[in-house]
Amino acid sequence: MKVKNYIKYVNFKPVTLEGMYAGNEFILNNLKENIKNIIELEAPITLNTLKQRLREALNVKKISQKALDIILEDINKLNIVVTNNLYDEVYWTKSGVFMIDELRINSNRQIYDIPYQELKVLVYDLNLRKEELYRAILNYFGYEVLTEKARKYLEFVEDICYKN
Repeated sequence: MKVKNYIKYVNFKPVTLEGMYAGNEFILNNLKENIKNIIELEAPITLNTLKQRLREALNVKKISQKALDIILEDINKLNIVVTNNLYDEVYWTKSGVFMIDELRINSNRQIYDIPYQELKVLVYDLNLRKEELYRAILNYFGYEVLTEKARKYLEFVEDICYKN
C-alpha cells in the first residue's frame, strides 16, 4: 500500500469575514483564489475539511451561514468535480478525478472526512470485514472510539469496496 503525508495549502491570500460580507472585490478574489488553491493541492477534499482550512485562512472558529453561502457560490464557479461521500460533498480537480492509489496520512481528518476512494486503498490492504475492518481502520489513524457516524461511514465504504 502506498502512503504519503497529507499536504496542506498554507500560502493563504488575506481574507476577512468583514470584507466578504461587504462584498470587497479584493477580498472576494483572494477568497476564490484560496479555495481554488486548497482544492488543487488537497483534492479530493470534503466540504467539512475545506471549511476547516478556510477557518484557518480567516482566523475564525466558525464559518457562518452567510460566509458559507459566499464560499459555496465561489465553489460553483470553479472548474471542479463534485461527488458525494455519504455525509458530505467531495471536491476534485478535473485532472485528478478518482485517480487514487495512495492513502494520505497525518492530516487530523475525521474518518468520514477521508473520501471513500482514498480509504479503499487501506480497505483492500487490510483485507478484513465488518468490525475487524472498522477497528483496524480506526487504529491505523489513531482513533480509539468507533462512533455511530464513523460506523455508518465505514459500512458505506466497505459496501462500495466489496460490491459485486
